[in-house]
Amino acid sequence: MTKDTLLGIFINIIFVLSIFSIRYHYAKQEMDFLVKDSARQDEIIKVNETTIDSLAHITTKLQIVNETQDKQIQKYSTDLYELIRWSKEYEQRINNLIEKIEELTLELASVESSTVPFLKEFGSQDNYIKVFGRTGLRIKDNKIVDSETIADFEGELNLGNPEIEQLDKYEFRAVHPDTEFLNLRIKGGQSEVIKLKPPRNQISIGPMVGILYNGDTGITSPTIGVGVTYNLIKLWDWK
Repeated sequence: MTKDTLLGIFINIIFVLSIFSIRYHYAKQEMDFLVKDSARQDEIIKVNETTIDSLAHITTKLQIVNETQDKQIQKYSTDLYELIRWSKEYEQRINNLIEKIEELTLELASVESSTVPFLKEFGSQDNYIKVFGRTGLRIKDNKIVDSETIADFEGELNLGNPEIEQLDKYEFRAVHPDTEFLNLRIKGGQSEVIKLKPPRNQISIGPMVGILYNGDTGITSPTIGVGVTYNLIKLWDWK
């Protein structure tokens, strides 16, 4: 081999080694970058996993809240439906009442009202009954469709003096017999028995038994006869 050939080979080897060194340098830099990037990616993955777990937990809570809200929305929807249904039903009832009131108004407009007073007195001045009041009439098509009467009365009935009935010598009672007034039967009655105290006889005439006193001689003697006496004290009632 010539010197030039060896030099060429040496230069080629140096060139190859240079290229290999440069390639190795860049490859190592790239490898270091990839290692660092891989570690960074691991950290990012860990952070992302933590974030994902947190998001999963939040998502679970949101799902629970969403389900609760769905149930509340369904309940509110049902309540709203019932409210609308009852509202329509009451609206229909109100319309029916309005129609009924209009019918009654028309009916009342075609009905005439009238009040008829009345007064009637029975009996005489000392024995009488007075009936008075008024009758309200509703007239439709010249016919009485309804009526109402309010009545009252006043008066005076004199039963007279009672009859005195004697039951015994000193026993009496007052009796009011049954009577009638204009076909009105009046039930009589009687009082309790009244017992009168017999009169007291102060002066009496009859036989007597006594004692005579002679003022001149001072002698007393029994006597029997007929005489007039005055009762100072009543010891016995000989009824």
